[in-house]
Amino acid sequence: MIEKLIDEATEKQLKQKFDMELKDEVQVMLFVNEIITGSDQGQQPELNMYTEKFVNELAGITDKIKVVKKGTASEEAKELGITTSPSLSIGRDKGYNIKYNGAPLGNEATGVIETIGYVSRGDSGFPDEIRAMMKKINQKAEIKTFVTPECPYCPKAVMQANRIAVESKGMVSAECVESAENRDLAVKFNVSSVPAVFINDDAESAAMGVQKDKDAVLRVLKYAAPGEYEKIKEEADKMEAEKEKLPENPEGTVTLTDNNFKDALEKYENLVVDCWADWCMPCKMIAPIIDELAGEQKGKVVYGKLNVDENPNKAAEYKIMSIPTLMFFKKGEKKGDLAGLQPKAQLLEQGKYFFGI
Repeated sequence: MIEKLIDEATEKQLKQKFDMELKDEVQVMLFVNEIITGSDQGQQPELNMYTEKFVNELAGITDKIKVVKKGTASEEAKELGITTSPSLSIGRDKGYNIKYNGAPLGNEATGVIETIGYVSRGDSGFPDEIRAMMKKINQKAEIKTFVTPECPYCPKAVMQANRIAVESKGMVSAECVESAENRDLAVKFNVSSVPAVFINDDAESAAMGVQKDKDAVLRVLKYAAPGEYEKIKEEADKMEAEKEKLPENPEGTVTLTDNNFKDALEKYENLVVDCWADWCMPCKMIAPIIDELAGEQKGKVVYGKLNVDENPNKAAEYKIMSIPTLMFFKKGEKKGDLAGLQPKAQLLEQGKYFFGI
């Protein structure tokens, strides 16, 4: 018998999160094979029970999540190409094809929760330039991401694929494959490390690790908008180069990347780096405060924004473990940092302490 998976404290946090972030009802389809024989014995019954309990506990926290249970031999499973037990399909009723093949163990449980949020809002959270690129999609494509429960980077790769699926309005499907539970498939694709991402089951499309959002979308567009791909890539590269230019006296925030970070440390005497990601709700809440301070302190302090998903090297170098995190640099030397959503007064106080202004 599996004990309650979500403890009281986590349940309270999830209720607050769901109340704030969920907009429309989301259908979560659970597919299980309840007749276990031969080689299907072993852990599968426990994984089936775990997955069913997990999604039902989520549904018990909010009325915006509706769980529908089906067998792996059902018409719905055949339509979605699902043969693995357990499997999940999120947002099928809204036209999305987002699947989890295998139990959402470990870090992938968080990914399922975040995916439900994106589907509920019908919004990928991508910046406007990536949304514009994806409007060029004219063919269907499939992203397959191989993961393991222990992999700390896998949820980011899966979420990236799921957000692409949401933004494409059903033109791109996303499938998360748990490698240990789908060994035959992992062997077929020669998966030796995770996350491993494939487009349209093409071995030449393989990408290991987490890609920048722009690069991940471009890889999909090579298959989903083949006639437009070269032009889109050229325009995206030009836009990226323009964004990385660092003005002498910025009017507002500046975009920091792995490429221009060192230049920013050398150019700006007082620099505050806002470490953030598109999917992070507290990051979005603190963003207007950062924008205000960048304008009010123009000429004294420069505020830079570092997307940790798109710039993993600097995020790893400075050991960014949670976001938002603000780092304070004076003459290129890191003086301190501040994690979490903070009020404007606290940021001003920290600035006075580190910069003496």
